[in-house]
Amino acid sequence: MYIHEMIGETKRLRQQMTPEYEAYFGEMVLYFRSGSSSLSEAKGEELLLDIARQIIKNQAKGISAAERFGPDPKAYCAELAEDVKARKPRTLKDKIKYYTMIPWVALTWVFFIYMITGFFSKWFGGELEYTQISTSSLLIIAVLSIVLIELVTRFLGNSSKAVEGQKAAGGGRPAGPGAKPGMQSISGPRGFNLRAFGTYIAVAAVLIIVGTVLNRIMPAFTVSPWDSLILFAVGLAGQIFFFGRRSKN
Repeated sequence: MYIHEMIGETKRLRQQMTPEYEAYFGEMVLYFRSGSSSLSEAKGEELLLDIARQIIKNQAKGISAAERFGPDPKAYCAELAEDVKARKPRTLKDKIKYYTMIPWVALTWVFFIYMITGFFSKWFGGELEYTQISTSSLLIIAVLSIVLIELVTRFLGNSSKAVEGQKAAGGGRPAGPGAKPGMQSISGPRGFNLRAFGTYIAVAAVLIIVGTVLNRIMPAFTVSPWDSLILFAVGLAGQIFFFGRRSKN
């Protein structure tokens, strides 16, 4: 839909809302259309239209907007905008796609590495090198890829929020009683969560231990460099056609 079409549809849905729902939704409209978020106008209108549709459905079911989105509509919109910027999934369908894509991409490039290493000996005058792959190893790689992505995205997200929080908290305030004029406070929220980091490391360690145990139980199979090439090509094609379609921001 074009922007003017989304605006028109949002307006039509807004007219169907009761005063209570309309007032709540109005705060959301003000947030996105006032430029409070860094999203494009098209993406902002797309989100507003989706929210308006949800509100109409909830209104018919007697579910209040505050119950569905929280007591602070602007806070919800800010969190929603951050999730959209970070491409974090919010719906069940998006979560399934997201957490399928991560191991899919990881395993695709694992077979690329197997292909390259397998062809190396042939390129240098030897025989093709076949690789024995444990099923448990592929399983562990798939799960560890999700853990790694979650760790990185959470760490980077918290770090960026900490920087913004420090700028907001320290803007124009003196650092202390003995501070010189013009000095700013360096206090602010910390972006690094040591406990969360330790949890992810512990999960990764447990997965490695479990993988070592499963390695003795689960079957293994042998692949040639040509097999790895085919699997890499299939994985890359799936990565492009199934996961490569992105909505325009």
